[in-house]
Amino acid sequence: MLMSKTIKLRKGLDIRLKGRAEQQWLNVPSSLLYGVCPQDFIGLIPKPLLKEGDEVKAGTPLFYHKDIPEIVVSSPVSGKLSQIKRGEKRKILAFIIEPNGEITYNEGVNISQLSGESLREALLKTGLWAYIKQRPYNIIAHPQSNPKAIFISGFDTAPLAPDLEFILQDENQT
Repeated sequence: MLMSKTIKLRKGLDIRLKGRAEQQWLNVPSSLLYGVCPQDFIGLIPKPLLKEGDEVKAGTPLFYHKDIPEIVVSSPVSGKLSQIKRGEKRKILAFIIEPNGEITYNEGVNISQLSGESLREALLKTGLWAYIKQRPYNIIAHPQSNPKAIFISGFDTAPLAPDLEFILQDENQT
């Protein structure tokens, strides 16, 4: 079971930043290397599923949680796992992927016909479960727990986050 630290906030924290993100699109070239950092997943202790030099597709599981092996994190691109970067005491800092130019994907899942339990299994299998956060501590939700409520945020509250109206202005309404 995931254990989390108790953090008590009395009045919250308001970061007063001036300005806002510019509302413009930039053409950014593709990166030569992509990294997946286990530290981005609070409470997750990574155990690698692949070795350096292995070929991966987008959606291939890279590592799993030591305490809850069902939770995996997948590759965002296809290519070669060029390096597993380690720090002190061999702690895994990043999985570095060298893309091969064209993204190929693992076989997807049609979620429209799935039951609740099979949807949970599909999210675990594809690595998307790692992005489901448990409140109030922002840790990865335990796959065996049943929440009282599910909160879906429709906007980003991070400082200097882009305006969603600008991002979605060209999308078709359905």
